[in-house]
Amino acid sequence: MRICDYLTEDLAMVGMSCDDKAQVCEQMVDHLIEAGRIEPSRRDALVTKLLEREALSSTGIGGHVAIPHASGEKIDDMLIVLGQIPDGVEYDALDGEPVNLVFMIIGSERSPRTHLRLLAAIVRVCKQVDTVEQLINSKSRAEAYQLIRDLEND
Repeated sequence: MRICDYLTEDLAMVGMSCDDKAQVCEQMVDHLIEAGRIEPSRRDALVTKLLEREALSSTGIGGHVAIPHASGEKIDDMLIVLGQIPDGVEYDALDGEPVNLVFMIIGSERSPRTHLRLLAAIVRVCKQVDTVEQLINSKSRAEAYQLIRDLEND
């Protein structure tokens, strides 16, 4: 399973500025709408699902990374949005550190296995501290996307 099968360059957000995890989720869902990947009418329901999942347990896995995820009945394909927050954001991460890198997974309720395999693929990438640092320091969406592509092509 490859991240870049579900993440496209246009879904990489570099230089985000957010006050909290709710704003992170809102901005990333808004980006999906602007990119034409989900219908605007799905916005509030999707943000609510993401925040309900966060209320169960933070998806801030530590190492400055969070992986919020949700699925919806009117979403046909799996999508990944990459968010880079250079100044970090409080996210209730497991290690108590701010989050600078967010991989948001939005998926179809018809593909739970794919969802889990994507989570595992992202965790594998995020265990590579150098890669996470390079992503956090990326200057453009093209650079961030290419880092992940290169890593997956090794």
